[in-house]
This record gives sequence, structure tokens and C-alpha cells, in this order.
Amino acid sequence: MATPLMALAAPTTSTGQISVAQVVELSSLAGADPNARMTMIAYLAGVGEATGFMVGEAKQRGASVQCTRDFNLDENTALAAVAAAVPDRNKWTESPATPIIIADMFKRAGCR
Repeated sequence: MATPLMALAAPTTSTGQISVAQVVELSSLAGADPNARMTMIAYLAGVGEATGFMVGEAKQRGASVQCTRDFNLDENTALAAVAAAVPDRNKWTESPATPIIIADMFKRAGCR
């Protein structure tokens, strides 16, 4: 019987957040494992969709959020963001990936 994908994945952070290690490992598996690929796509789609939704909600509630470009996200930009933010691999298991990816999306979209 096959072992579920998440049983093989790197651990979440000690506070239960998706770790940089998980994102990097999932990406490395995605080329050969269709389940890993779909999981990576779902994770990135969720992060991107939630980020856009939160900006829309913030604007509706009176926050001033100005971006000069649209949000975009793909596997390569997500990996580049986490690698740049946490270059020390020893810190990957305790570094939450999602806030890094969202901050990078805001930066690339020129938001203030």
C-alpha cells in the first residue's frame, strides 16, 4: 500500500504552519509525483486566492492598499522567495513559508 504524500513530507513548524522545508520538498517531488504536483498547485492557488481576497476585504473595510501591478504567483517565484528569505537550510523546518510568499507577492505587485 502506498504511503500518503503528507506522511513523507517535511514537518510543519512547531506552531503548525506550513514550513519552508515542506514547500521546497513538495516542489522537488512535484516533477515526478502527480499527487505532489496537485498538492503544490492547490497550496499556491490557495495562498494566491486568499491574498487577493484579503486585499479586497481590507479595501472594502476602508484600508488604503495601493498596488501598481497585479498579484501573480507560481512555483518558481514561491521557491525564489522562500530561498531568499531563509537561505540557511537548517532554519527551513521552523520558518513558515506562507507569510514569506505573501510578502513577496506584495513586493512584486508594488503594494504600499
